[in-house]
Amino acid sequence: KEEGTMVWYYENGQLFLKGGYKDGKREGLWLKYHDNGQFEYERQYKDGKGNGPWVSYYKDGSVNQDYTGTYKNGVKISE
Repeated sequence: KEEGTMVWYYENGQLFLKGGYKDGKREGLWLKYHDNGQFEYERQYKDGKGNGPWVSYYKDGSVNQDYTGTYKNGVKISE
C-alpha cells in the first residue's frame, strides 16, 4: 500500500505531481503542474474520493471551468 507524501517529476526535473496517500488511497491536497511550471490542478481527497474544492488551470494560468467545482464523496456537487 502506498503511504505518505509522493512526488513525481518530469524528465527535465520540473515538478509534475505531488500528493499524499493514507492506507493506499489518495488523501489531502494533490497538486499537478503543466510542463511549463504552471498549476494544472489542485484537488482535495478523502478516503480516495474527491472531497472539497477542485480547481483546474490551463497552461496560461487561467481557470479551466470544465474541471473546477466542489466534490463530496467523489461526486461533483457545485460549480
